[in-house]
Amino acid sequence: DPNSAYYDPKTRSMRDNPYKNSNKASEELSFAGDNFVRYTGDTQKIADAQLFAWQAYEKGVDVHLQAEPTKAELLNKEFLSKEEEFRHSMKDSILEKYGGAEHLQMPPKELVFAQTEEYVEYSRHGEVIRGAEKPVIRSKYEEHVLINNHTSVWGSYWKDFQWGYKCCHSFIKNSYCTGASGKEVQVVSGSAMLMPAKLMGAPPADDAAHAEAKAQEETPAVQDLPPTLKEQQDESPPVVAAGTVSSEKANKKKKKKYKKARKEKPVKRESSSSSDSEESDAKAERERKKR
Repeated sequence: DPNSAYYDPKTRSMRDNPYKNSNKASEELSFAGDNFVRYTGDTQKIADAQLFAWQAYEKGVDVHLQAEPTKAELLNKEFLSKEEEFRHSMKDSILEKYGGAEHLQMPPKELVFAQTEEYVEYSRHGEVIRGAEKPVIRSKYEEHVLINNHTSVWGSYWKDFQWGYKCCHSFIKNSYCTGASGKEVQVVSGSAMLMPAKLMGAPPADDAAHAEAKAQEETPAVQDLPPTLKEQQDESPPVVAAGTVSSEKANKKKKKKYKKARKEKPVKRESSSSSDSEESDAKAERERKKR
């Protein structure tokens, strides 16, 4: 558009608004000229502070915005507060003298003219379908429903990574409310109405003791073994040199020795018992001959 705002190619800036003839507000435009930046943000506040510093200096107050910014800011706040108080005092004095305060308390324009431009559409049940009043989004779950004599909902109490009821400090859902007695029990014991150990994933004490006893029964005791195996367990395992015998062969040899020792043990007992019986028979025959 040749009639649009001037573009300066040297500074690459377009200071004026190129859409000023479009009858649109600057907030509705994507670009309103570089001059628009000068009147946005804190630039307006800085300009007002500079103007106040100049006016105060003209009236005899020693203040400079760049040299003493804190002093200028405090003086500006004090000036604005006193100005606001002066306006209120003037308004109150005029109303006290002439009256007419009831005319200032007017209802909104919507009620005065009994019409608005806000469109609201209702259903036959009285619910808002579209318009300024948006319908309230409700949860699919029932809210504020108290069961089993509870005065609070489930999840209103939290302790030790567990949810519960605030009224009785119970951690069991859908349980019956015990009231203040449940709180006292928890204070005394330190953990009132905790969940069972099976639900928490920890094994019961009886199962743990049974498992330990079973493990002890499966492991052979050193006293029950033959003397040869006792010596083997007491002695340190022999060091096998590289390239001689593999670990599998060594284990097989140990198993064979263990089996032989188990077989030889009852044989020795039988031989000892037979020798004892022979000696007793020989003694009995000698006594008969002497008689």
